[in-house]
Amino acid sequence: MAELSEPTLEFQGGCPDCGERVAVLPIPIPDVANDFDWNSRDYDSFRLFMMQELAHRFPDRRRWTPADMEVVIVELLAAALDRTSHALDAVQAERYLETARRPQSVRRLLKLIGYDAAQRTDPAILQSLPPAPGGIAENDNQKLERYWRLNPAAMETARQEGPRLTGEVRRMVTLADHETLIEEHPLVARTRARLVWSGAWYTILVATLLEKNKALDDPLHIGGAPINGIPSEVDKDLWNKIVEYHRIERLALPPVNEKLTARRLLRAMIEQNRMVGSEVFLETAKAAPITLALSVRVKKGYFRSELKQALNQVFTADEGGFFEPGRLGFGEDLFVSDIIEAAMAVEGVEVACLNRFKRVGAYPDRTTTGVIEIADEEFVLCENDPTDPSNGTYRITVNAGEVT
Repeated sequence: MAELSEPTLEFQGGCPDCGERVAVLPIPIPDVANDFDWNSRDYDSFRLFMMQELAHRFPDRRRWTPADMEVVIVELLAAALDRTSHALDAVQAERYLETARRPQSVRRLLKLIGYDAAQRTDPAILQSLPPAPGGIAENDNQKLERYWRLNPAAMETARQEGPRLTGEVRRMVTLADHETLIEEHPLVARTRARLVWSGAWYTILVATLLEKNKALDDPLHIGGAPINGIPSEVDKDLWNKIVEYHRIERLALPPVNEKLTARRLLRAMIEQNRMVGSEVFLETAKAAPITLALSVRVKKGYFRSELKQALNQVFTADEGGFFEPGRLGFGEDLFVSDIIEAAMAVEGVEVACLNRFKRVGAYPDRTTTGVIEIADEEFVLCENDPTDPSNGTYRITVNAGEVT
């Protein structure tokens, strides 16, 4: 700030009471000419502006050559300004996800909107990278940035995916939301949510059918230590899906020990997504075991044993079978026509009919009515386990055809 001179006290007219303090102010700063084109951003525009300024300041000079010292200086300044302008543009571009180019900037901007790209990237991809130069130890963020430098398309995919996923509402509000989100867990085959009045408030009960009809509170491994970190009662592929799901959803995976159950895994996901003040409980889905007797007539030229084996594969309760738990939803009635259609789809079957079609227990046969009604909270179960007929059975009789 400019320093002012010391003010002086002056009296006019000889009046001792009419003094006035006077200070000498500095000369005002001249206005800056507003003839600069602020859109000038590159070498050519900077050089042209400075050459025009030279021509204006020295109107008597009519000729300027590249060898002139003034022109050399102008071109040096234009090149420096061009580099500075580019640097400013590059720095400014790193502020926005749409224009950022550096992997570090893209990762940080995605993290700012809640998308952790390092956590959502398959660890196997980061582990497969070549060693870092100089043997430097890298964390997952640094590995991801190096992976993006080697594979720019992967960075562009994350750039597009991040804003889209952060816009999704991952919150269980309606009963349908509870069913949809819980069914996303790899352990869950089907769910049915309902409101129950507890006397003071409403509670949401979610009937849950697990893969392979497991119970919610059964331990995922029985005794001993896990094998390679995988619970002994869980398929390796299924466990890998569980680990991947918890990684993507940023859910802590409990230690693999004897107390690890499906309910414990699902509770972490429910607590993260439920509405504040809402009470959500899981309950084991109620099965509706059925028993049936199917008779088929085989076409000429087909062996009975092969047809019976093919039909058993169609109606199995294993994955992909007609009676796979969860294939039929909660409250979905079972029709005779569906079973006949599945049997007739097997090559070599000429005629198929049902001789018995009912629930297990003291229930009437439903062959003539053609349908077994299933309540809203029930699902069809037919495991055909000879050691436990209470979980549903079926008998297939094959006639005609060729005898092996």
